[in-house]
Amino acid sequence: MPLVGLGTWESSPGEVEAAVTAALNCGYRHLDLAAVYANEHEVGPALAKTTIPRSDIFITSKLWNDRRRPADVRAALETTLADVGVEYLDLYLVHWPCVWQKGTMMKPDPQASLKEAWQTLESLVDEGKLKHIGISNYNQQDIEELLTYARIKPAVNQIELHPLLPQKALVEFCQSKGIVVTAYSPLGRGGKSGLLSHQTVASIAEAKTVPASAVILRWIVDRGIVVIPKSVNADRIKANIDLWDFELSAEDTAALNALEDGTRMVSVPWSTFPDANTYFNKFVYGASRALTGIVFTFISYDITARNKKR
Repeated sequence: MPLVGLGTWESSPGEVEAAVTAALNCGYRHLDLAAVYANEHEVGPALAKTTIPRSDIFITSKLWNDRRRPADVRAALETTLADVGVEYLDLYLVHWPCVWQKGTMMKPDPQASLKEAWQTLESLVDEGKLKHIGISNYNQQDIEELLTYARIKPAVNQIELHPLLPQKALVEFCQSKGIVVTAYSPLGRGGKSGLLSHQTVASIAEAKTVPASAVILRWIVDRGIVVIPKSVNADRIKANIDLWDFELSAEDTAALNALEDGTRMVSVPWSTFPDANTYFNKFVYGASRALTGIVFTFISYDITARNKKR
């Protein structure tokens, strides 16, 4: 699994095909996708045009939260394979540790379970349609529960991770279990967190004569963590993989470690992670989670299908 991959979350419609082509042309061999991103169908044309062998490209996708029954798991995978234009995936992740009724959000499905979904994924590995299976947004307790029934151990746990949220304990736990950690939003969702313009990051970047993004990404991969920065700009895509012409000193690493403040840039009502480190934010998060759950108890909403129609 290549240490650097191209992320496709939050890419606007019509931009992903060119981004994937640019990434493959400058050396990327790892693509991170998901059905709910509603752009997998743009990846297929880019792969069809490349001369790079399929076996050289590591492709990850994710199973959305309302596809948990065996038939729905299989159908979701077949849709992704058709959209991407491949016969197998290198890695398929359970997107969140949730069990919703098909075509809904946050409406529990008492006829489905994470265990049954995982066992279906294991069968798909046996059938050769998946090379590896893994998880995303699982905390330690979620993983411990999975390991009680998994015949095939998760290969990867993909989580939000950046200098503000280094996830030290969870990374240590995963690595102790032989589970690779992949960092999504490794740059703190660009300018939204202020990481790229932070004085500490900027001063190290200036001293190394590299982009601020390279400093952050190198700090992460130096921990043995895979990164999947998202970009649709060809120059930034190239800059995000050029991480090996410089090194971070112990002092640089310590300075970046000191940026930790617990800020989480991806907050959703169904997350099993604590969302913030202040009482106010915890209160707002809890209230929004409760309200959202009530709303979607009465409203069906197939986000995967809706996004794809955009």
